[in-house]
Amino acid sequence: MMLKTISRIFKPFSVEIRKSKLRLIKSSGLIPLYNFILKSPLKEIIDQEFLDQRNKKLIKYLVPEFLISIIVRLIDGSIRFYHFRNNVNDEVFAKIFKTGKVPHFTTLIYFLKRNIFHAHVYLERILFRFSIWVLIQEIRRQSLKTITIDVDATATTIYGKQEGAEKGYNPEKRNTKCFQLQVWTVRETKTLLKVELRKGSVHCSNGFLPDLKILVPEMKKLGVKIRLVADSGYENYEVFDYLTEQKVEFIIAQKQRKTVKKAGKWAKNKQSSRKYDCTLKERPLVTNNGTYRQIFVQVDKVYDENGQLFFVDFVSDEFTNVFATNMDLTAAHIYGLYRDHAQVETIICELKSGFGAVKSHCDKFDVNQSLAQLCGISYNIKTLYASLILKYDDRIPDIKTLRDEQLHIPGYFANHSGREVYNVSASAYNRFNIIVNRVRDFRATA
Repeated sequence: MMLKTISRIFKPFSVEIRKSKLRLIKSSGLIPLYNFILKSPLKEIIDQEFLDQRNKKLIKYLVPEFLISIIVRLIDGSIRFYHFRNNVNDEVFAKIFKTGKVPHFTTLIYFLKRNIFHAHVYLERILFRFSIWVLIQEIRRQSLKTITIDVDATATTIYGKQEGAEKGYNPEKRNTKCFQLQVWTVRETKTLLKVELRKGSVHCSNGFLPDLKILVPEMKKLGVKIRLVADSGYENYEVFDYLTEQKVEFIIAQKQRKTVKKAGKWAKNKQSSRKYDCTLKERPLVTNNGTYRQIFVQVDKVYDENGQLFFVDFVSDEFTNVFATNMDLTAAHIYGLYRDHAQVETIICELKSGFGAVKSHCDKFDVNQSLAQLCGISYNIKTLYASLILKYDDRIPDIKTLRDEQLHIPGYFANHSGREVYNVSASAYNRFNIIVNRVRDFRATA
């Protein structure tokens, strides 16, 4: 196999390269990714949040380097803690992280369960601060004037005896124990603002208004218009009043109770939308502190699971969607914005299957919460890396595609005249060299 040589962009490692099959590395794309992370403010943010641990060593690792190594391994595909025990991967990551050994399962448990009390609280602040920085980069790059925050939650069935696994709303299997995963995303940039793993019995609206009172003032500092879209689980008139007071646009679905159906039956301003094949009606929604718009949607054409198109005949008080809003756009335009809310389901699916955000890694719920926060940070790094370095402008691929195309590049380390270099195949040399140069430029301009 023809090989080309590319010089390392790091300082020489102190790791001895062994002449064996173990020196072959399939995850060469992690080398520029790791350098990209070091040039972002993530390490500084971690160091500031874990201030009491800054001068302590966790076994053989400092806290920032320790957490960043976990994040890189999550991006590489180690979605369970026990995947970190693989000896081949240990040698690979030891070379990338410039350490003699890499964190093992017991080290992670010690850190998340014993060394730091409630580590998920620190990691939640780290995720939010890093998300704001990522959002600033994307606002500058895309010249955004408006950002849309999508909020959604999902349940995951948990078997066995796990702390935090309780009976709650679980559409997959009723009356079974589950975890609840709540996600806040920015639609335009495909980034995460907040990831929270909750106990199964906790309703999605619990703590929603206090979270808004923390998040909205910080988002307004960015100087862009804010819009919020959420499902019916977050319906609350106090939320409506607060968002209107803060001049934040919102589209929040409503549960189709009897009073809502009765109001929709006599709603006026009926109109049709050929773009969305639906009929829309609206009426004013009067509350104690204000008046909003209440929009009723009846979709006329529906595709079944086999792709067959059929028409739906609605009764006068039956609707596909009902939502409240304070926006001045047309009803059809508002419905189109609400339909795009479904994109958050793709992000949740990627967090669950690609990063393992809701897997029961440990019997302690705090540990599982901490890993969910780390998965959120890993997702934001993957998104920013794909947009700024890999130049996926039109569509950012999911993590599995990114691993196959950009991260799992075969190659190996070698010593040449006292200089450590990295050898990659000729077919991957140009692509790998371009990525390394872009990371260098990002270091100079970030």
